Amino acid sequence: MGRRTRYRFVDFAAAAQPGFRNHVVPVDDVPALVAQYGPDECYASIFCFSDEALLYLAEHRVDGRPSIAGYDGKVWAPFLALDIDAGPDNLHMALDITRHTYRLLTERWQVPSPALHVYFSGAKGFHLLVDARVFGRLTPSHDLPAIFSRLRLELLRALPDSARPLFDLSIGDKVRLLRLPNTRHRGSGLYKVALTADELHTATIDHIRAVAHTPRPSARVRAGGLLPVEAVGAATPAVEIVRRVRRALRRGRGPHPYRMVAPPAQPEEALCAARQAMWQSHISPGQRNNAAIRLASAFRLAGFTQEQTRLLLFEWNTRRQTGLPEHELRAVLHSAYARPYPYAYGCHDEVIRAFCPYVGHLADCDDYREQHPRAGQTL
Repeated sequence: MGRRTRYRFVDFAAAAQPGFRNHVVPVDDVPALVAQYGPDECYASIFCFSDEALLYLAEHRVDGRPSIAGYDGKVWAPFLALDIDAGPDNLHMALDITRHTYRLLTERWQVPSPALHVYFSGAKGFHLLVDARVFGRLTPSHDLPAIFSRLRLELLRALPDSARPLFDLSIGDKVRLLRLPNTRHRGSGLYKVALTADELHTATIDHIRAVAHTPRPSARVRAGGLLPVEAVGAATPAVEIVRRVRRALRRGRGPHPYRMVAPPAQPEEALCAARQAMWQSHISPGQRNNAAIRLASAFRLAGFTQEQTRLLLFEWNTRRQTGLPEHELRAVLHSAYARPYPYAYGCHDEVIRAFCPYVGHLADCDDYREQHPRAGQTL
């Protein structure tokens, strides 16, 4: 990490680890932790923290347990992470957009191939990591996540319209997790594995799934895949794009792929079948926060203002047998409206699937067919 050695902590999460996440550890400890807890469902935060995160964790509690949620200190990242998902039944769509993105980065941004790391996620899409050194001097800062979010928007604007529902713009918050390379997705039984540039552009989905049945270590990264090994320099077009993004942030404006519409008369009209179940049915204590952020995001996407969504969430909360504490509900609301763009949780989101009556036959859902016009051809 060079001069950034102070920013050497990540939040490590594993299915077999007590509490799953909120374990802030030195990045070099990650491989040993994966070995200790096994390869299933292992993650680490995209951004790296200083030891200030340890102090925050010691003092901050959610449901009585230490939590990194809401941390707002300076962060640094070795990679700009891009997450492209289309669901396991439409993996070819995600592969196509990943290929487009790779070509855009190499041809227009002049990012050299040693700076690009491509992974099959093990389930429903691909992760494309861009070595942050191509952007020049990116020092630890409060606004680095905002810079990265704008860079994703710059890429999205140059991609085909079909990329919009597949390009995950939510991974910009400071404590967002990303699956670790060579760890396994429980649902699919497949590993997140590195792909060569040649495989990305020529391999079939069947080949990619086949190689993902076993781990595939890469000599290009260390610390469990969290740090690059190869020498990489700045790319002039990429540096200039970061300068433009910084100027846009200082002016408080920039590229925005969405335009809000007028909200419907009734809140239920903004909700798909899964979210209507969240809105109307009993929510177990462990799912309350998950359901609240998905409802808030749906209301924002439908055009409701932050104040309108606040009133709707508080109404929903009063109908729960055991509601969320008010400070947690306000934190959910802030998270849903903090970014310059809304986030849409997709149909393959695990929480959405837990409430969806169309699991296993998504093509029967009107909302799914509207978002995935090719669903009838692929399901």
